[in-house]
Amino acid sequence: MATKKPTGKSGKPSESPLSTPASSGRGFKVQVFYLAASSSNSPKAPIKDALWFATYPIIPRIGDCVFRDGVYYRVERVFLYENLAAGWCADVEVSFYGRR
Repeated sequence: MATKKPTGKSGKPSESPLSTPASSGRGFKVQVFYLAASSSNSPKAPIKDALWFATYPIIPRIGDCVFRDGVYYRVERVFLYENLAAGWCADVEVSFYGRR
């Protein structure tokens, strides 16, 4: 059995390229905002605007659904940040998602 010579590389996985100040080891920090006026068509839609911070394994994409306080929200817009000094990776605008 032939033995391999060391190549100088440690063989350990390097730091993830997605490791950024706004990305913890467990996900990406995003700011999520809901505008009640944009979802007034449904009687079950929350009537107050909402703003919250969340951590997701990936940044939600347009069309994805996120869940908070017993309500599903559909992602309408995503604004990504290159400068991560704000402490989060993206702003995510959501609307009420009434189908279940």
